[in-house]
Amino acid sequence: MSFSAYVDSYPITAYIVGHLGLSVSDFCRRYEFDPTIVSGWQTANRSVFSLPADFVECLAITSDKTADQVRCILRLLEKQHFAYLATSPAWNITPFQLVPPVSSQKTQREEA
Repeated sequence: MSFSAYVDSYPITAYIVGHLGLSVSDFCRRYEFDPTIVSGWQTANRSVFSLPADFVECLAITSDKTADQVRCILRLLEKQHFAYLATSPAWNITPFQLVPPVSSQKTQREEA
């Protein structure tokens, strides 16, 4: 089965596709992980520090590395990922941008 060689910057995806040469779905199928859970980690921007040990062990087995080596590589990829998000205009959101303008905020009287 072929898959896109494009690798997004999320560390797990970057490691699986870039280092193992597998798609995330193929990796999940091979090691019986639910791909929706793995993609949920990406959506939630879950840190590599909080990944389940068995997931990291499977990455290590597939890549012929130790779990510590895999964690080290994932941490480096995570640093690059966050650096990318900080410089990407689409993701560089400041707290000011999260607050709606005052003119669009309704008081309790206006809502009643």
